[in-house]
Amino acid sequence: MTYTPANSKPDQLLTGYISVRAPELKHIYNAIQGATSVNELTNKFGRPTAEGLQTDHVEETVRFLNAVDLVESPSGDIRSTVERINQDRFTELPFEARLLYHCSQQEGRQTHFAAVYRALLSEESRTVSVGRDDLKTVLKRETDYDFSWTKKKIDMWVTLCDQLGLITETDNDLILSPCRALLHDALVLAPTEANEEPDYDTVEVENGDFRRALDWINDNLFSIYEKRAGTPRVHPAIADVLRNMENDDVISLSSPGDSQNAVEIPPEDLDDDVRGNRRDATRISIHSRPDETAYQYPLTQHLTRQ
Repeated sequence: MTYTPANSKPDQLLTGYISVRAPELKHIYNAIQGATSVNELTNKFGRPTAEGLQTDHVEETVRFLNAVDLVESPSGDIRSTVERINQDRFTELPFEARLLYHCSQQEGRQTHFAAVYRALLSEESRTVSVGRDDLKTVLKRETDYDFSWTKKKIDMWVTLCDQLGLITETDNDLILSPCRALLHDALVLAPTEANEEPDYDTVEVENGDFRRALDWINDNLFSIYEKRAGTPRVHPAIADVLRNMENDDVISLSSPGDSQNAVEIPPEDLDDDVRGNRRDATRISIHSRPDETAYQYPLTQHLTRQ
């Protein structure tokens, strides 16, 4: 399926939508069935207050969905009616992974959203300090955009990506490991054979090209590598999740003797991260995602706990 950019997209930076949250994005997107009145959405998802129904967050959520090519207006007025676009691309792909994919397809200054995670992985650590001044320093050093990385922009990115399962925010750190559900869906979606297009139709994969899959995820969903030149090296935060999934028999990694295009996986103990202790992998088999909490997205875990 062809990826179609939305018409009349707003110029506002993605990280400028400071009130946008993943639960509302998911619920409002799911509520859009055919051409849908924005008034219908504001009446359904607005917040009652003493002064009346508060709807600014609904309208901003709709504009964000438009900005990342998930909806557009059939009338040309995003304040009036909206309908989904690109919904036939990767049918059944969970919303969380779909949203990250769409954010990664943006061009120009809007590439800044995907660039944040890549910049944080450049620190070559599983975690980075949660301090916004520290994050701002990393982003100023590792990215080059004609705007300032304000605390509000960083807060928006951290909150949204935490809710989507790309990172985990604690009191002191950002844990850069994606949740297992997200990495599993990314591996299922990614092409693993020559001339294969990405799709989400076949969950089971046998003996696929591991590097091909990781290259596609790195270029289209979220960053994977600590180093890409020569033999690519998986970032320790990604390697941890791969190990967990392999221990759970959800994936199997192998390296037949005559295989090409190896990927290096660092050891769990980074104090032992030297050439001889890194594992080479060239092939991957992927099995169904278990029906366990560890393989749920954060939004699903939250609903399960309620």
